[in-house]
Amino acid sequence: MKVENLADVFMMSTTYVSEYFKKQVNMPLREYIIKAKLKLVEIRLLNSDFTLTKIAHELGFTDVSHLSKTFKEYAGSSIREFKNNGEYRLLTRNACTA
Repeated sequence: MKVENLADVFMMSTTYVSEYFKKQVNMPLREYIIKAKLKLVEIRLLNSDFTLTKIAHELGFTDVSHLSKTFKEYAGSSIREFKNNGEYRLLTRNACTA
């Protein structure tokens, strides 16, 4: 999911869609999309045998490094630490709210 795709669906500019979303949800649309993707990362890491490369590609991250940096920034732990712990972090907190 990308802001540009949503703008196309609603036939609006990306700026307007982003501003409208932020007013309604009190969170930037891009941040909401990132957090939603990271929840999917958690699910795939704990419930599949997908490689990090496959997960990164499937969810639109540039590469594994980009996925890892983004995951650590939002989840507060590295992917390795997350997998070793074996517990959802972003799914258990209200991560897609402000």
